[in-house]
Amino acid sequence: MASATPIDAGSLPPAVTRPVQWRRLWQQLVILWEADPAKVLDAAYSTGDALGGMSDERQTRRMLASGDCQRLLARKSSLTDALADFDALRAMPEGSLGRAFLRFAERHGLDPRALIASQHEMSRDYFELDPVRQWVSDRLTVMHDLWHVLCGYDATTAGESALMCFSLPQRVNDRALPIFIVMSLLSGRVRPRNVWEGVRRGRRAVRLAAQPLEELLPLPLHEVRERLGISEPRAAHPGPTAEGMLLEEA
Repeated sequence: MASATPIDAGSLPPAVTRPVQWRRLWQQLVILWEADPAKVLDAAYSTGDALGGMSDERQTRRMLASGDCQRLLARKSSLTDALADFDALRAMPEGSLGRAFLRFAERHGLDPRALIASQHEMSRDYFELDPVRQWVSDRLTVMHDLWHVLCGYDATTAGESALMCFSLPQRVNDRALPIFIVMSLLSGRVRPRNVWEGVRRGRRAVRLAAQPLEELLPLPLHEVRERLGISEPRAAHPGPTAEGMLLEEA
């Protein structure tokens, strides 16, 4: 996949063209509006995939400009493997990011490897991508649930909406996120104040997609948040929040 030689964006093969898939987009937006918890996660991914465009490519190039990402790519570091190794996470200190993620994953029945396999099946072009872009795609996919823990947003409709607001200034899936946020506001799944607080919080944090998150798993969660510029959940949302938006342990 990668060698010890740094890989810059200019050395990548041309990006795959991704036109909008209008019929698929409409079908997935309907599912998102209905907000069936069993379908909403796949629909959110499929909506972003159907929108196409160069959002993923822009994110890839931003990540490859990071020294940490260069280093992780050179040694073929797998965030998927790190998050899927529940035994290793369980052996980490209480209060660590890794243990917090383990509790979150077990409570919601998350399996990072199954998630990756599902995303590969739903993607229009994953298997056409070069190995570097596949590495970035997988990393961004499993990173989402870790962001829930870092931000203290639960895997509920309100929590997902809040995480989308945080993710907007982080420039992840920047074609789909504005649509998701507007839908969340119109449906009342998140409060306008919470939207603003989430966006402000994401703007103040460092660019998370470029961070060596697997290396931070053994560290205390509060220290990781401080390092990454993520304010504590209640400090970021001091007033009323949408029901179920914040993790109980946060």
